Amino acid sequence: MADRAALHPWAMRLVYLAIAAGLIFANLLPLETVPHGWAGPDILVAVTFAWVLRRPDYVPPALVAGVFLLTDLLFQRPPGLWAALVLLGAEALRSRAPALRDLTFPVEWLNVATTLVAMTLAYRIVLAVLMVDQAPLGLSLMQMVATLVAYPVVVLLSRWLLGVRKRAPGDVHTGGGPA
Repeated sequence: MADRAALHPWAMRLVYLAIAAGLIFANLLPLETVPHGWAGPDILVAVTFAWVLRRPDYVPPALVAGVFLLTDLLFQRPPGLWAALVLLGAEALRSRAPALRDLTFPVEWLNVATTLVAMTLAYRIVLAVLMVDQAPLGLSLMQMVATLVAYPVVVLLSRWLLGVRKRAPGDVHTGGGPA
């Protein structure tokens, strides 16, 4: 029984990697050859934030950094910039996770929203300072809003399909003691 409890976080890390790989693959598929006039949500960021707030042990910082560095390279973004911002945002949310555990979902959503807005603004400011070509402001804001709208759906699917729920005060973590 103890072996199963110790392996569960590793299994969920593999599930996170599988979700990330599936989302990356879907984004790289050449389904249309004409650029869109709209931007969809960044589901990988929403999944990462939802899992960091619910079960931080499932998405360690090195895993988040590695996944998002890979996305930077594959999506031809400036290498490491978005990965660093997502890692900083995830760690900011991870540090607030114990305080958010007992609060309502709208408070959690507001925390995710402020983090995502700060990340988007920082990304655009850094690219502007370095004079790097970037997407139009409207598309960046559209993607940010779409990600925030998709966040509750990601949380529900993570909870119902994968069992990623907030840790209760009496839950036992992998170290064997109380959480």
